[in-house]
Amino acid sequence: MNDLEIRERVEAERDRISGILLSAGVSEKRMNLLEPVIINTAWMKAKLDDARAAIKNAQIAISYDNGGGQRGIRENPLFKGYSALWRSYMAGMNRIIDSLPEEAVKIDEDAKPENVLSIIRAKHRRKA
Repeated sequence: MNDLEIRERVEAERDRISGILLSAGVSEKRMNLLEPVIINTAWMKAKLDDARAAIKNAQIAISYDNGGGQRGIRENPLFKGYSALWRSYMAGMNRIIDSLPEEAVKIDEDAKPENVLSIIRAKHRRKA
């Protein structure tokens, strides 16, 4: 990914989020206060999309050999990074959603998983 493409995706997501907030009646003053949250959340969305593509076929657990006889299995650092970014993204989205007027949105708490494991568990519960 080049910088221009990422900037364009971030700007598109920023515009999308801002449009939703404005159409829901969020004041211009509140929009100005939320601007850093919106920009950072939009950036995290672009990075999550990139990370998801990068780890599409990766193993969750990988073997390692540190030398000196230290070998084993560990969590793939790509998934650890994705999970941390996901938590930060959700915190930003929650802040944005909390800024909406109460009547503008009704959110099912099950629709806001905290991490990748929560998503997987939710899928398994739906199948059962």
